[in-house]
Amino acid sequence: MNYSHYTVCISNEPSYYGSDCTQSDADRIAASLTALITSEFPGIDVATSGPALTGPDSETVDEIREWISANWTAAL
Repeated sequence: MNYSHYTVCISNEPSYYGSDCTQSDADRIAASLTALITSEFPGIDVATSGPALTGPDSETVDEIREWISANWTAAL
């Protein structure tokens, strides 16, 4: 499946990842998370601002959201 009609927003704001997170750490986490997401969902657009997750099919949006929720810690 091609996910080109879906967009996910990934934050590189340090406070999003915890009080001890530096900007360098946040940038690394965001880049790693972007790589994980784009490898799992080919064609998905990853943005740094905007709505958390958008796309034309709500079931697919839920699938992507659940996958990110279950796997985001692998980017740490």
